Amino acid sequence: MALIRSLTIHASFVSRLGIDESISRLANTLDVLRDLSKGLGLTIWSYRIALPSDLDLSRRLRLCDEICSRDVLIAAYHSDVRSAEVRDIIDVIKVCERSYISLRLNDASSVNDVVNIYSKLINSLDVDDFTRIGISIPDFIETPYFPLATAFNEGFSIALRYVDLIKEFLSGDSSRLIRFLRGVRELCGKLSSYVGMEFLGVDYSISPWASESVVDLIEYLSGVKFALPGTGSSLSKLNNVINDVIGLSGIKALGFNEVMLPVAEDDLLKTRVAEGLVTLRDLTYLTAYCLVGIDMVVLRDDLNVIKGVIKDVFTSSIIKGRTIGVRLIPVGLPEGSEVSLKRFGKVPVIKL
Repeated sequence: MALIRSLTIHASFVSRLGIDESISRLANTLDVLRDLSKGLGLTIWSYRIALPSDLDLSRRLRLCDEICSRDVLIAAYHSDVRSAEVRDIIDVIKVCERSYISLRLNDASSVNDVVNIYSKLINSLDVDDFTRIGISIPDFIETPYFPLATAFNEGFSIALRYVDLIKEFLSGDSSRLIRFLRGVRELCGKLSSYVGMEFLGVDYSISPWASESVVDLIEYLSGVKFALPGTGSSLSKLNNVINDVIGLSGIKALGFNEVMLPVAEDDLLKTRVAEGLVTLRDLTYLTAYCLVGIDMVVLRDDLNVIKGVIKDVFTSSIIKGRTIGVRLIPVGLPEGSEVSLKRFGKVPVIKL
């Protein structure tokens, strides 16, 4: 089912407004956006707010506490790994179950800082909390996708859920995709006009949700099970399809605009991990083809393994010259076992 995966408000304005005025403006903007979206007949799956990186902790916590009840996700905390305070991360995670963290790793010498943060968080957070913490390598990025969304500018952006339309496009039928993109373009224009906020762009990344599987698309192109030989080539083809979609839409792009493989969010990918056909090694090497990197991966809480993954993904980001995200969910369970995550169901602990 094609829909707007997320509409994200990039709220840089909270840096210059008082806390009460910021809360009021965010709440009013959300109300107007929800009403307009219903009137335009397009389903928006989630509403999100990305806060800027220059807020002090008390303002972040207050904003999260006040806005959390409005059924909105909040990219609340952005910090370089060298200056991140573990206590602050825990406070932001605990103040609201919809608050997200992004940590920037822009120097290979800081990999140990990442490992140190994980070592402390493992003893302080629940397993579900790690689904809301991402590492952004080597820099922050303006995108509607969480947890790495931040607010460089004031405006709003959009991400899509459209795996089914991409499948039709691959089979030669672009009619529904074109109609959907026209609707998105109309929505963005009207929202920008009515709300008085700049439309920043669409992140055209192809991302899964449950049975809407990106791995299904890749296997359709490759003719083999993911991640057997031929997978990398098909990933590259699917990334090229995204460029074709951007050309069809006529709507400006921002963010990643590449294939996403969050393990916990893709039912078929979870199956391939459980079968042992997809290992941590496979996903690490596929960062050369898939920009988002190691995402929503449940793995053993082995700090040496975590360090190795971060080092390899950092190297991939340097080779590609682009930002890559990492989201790890460390658990004290053996490979091949399963973990139940609140929003994502049962997820296998990946084999090395």
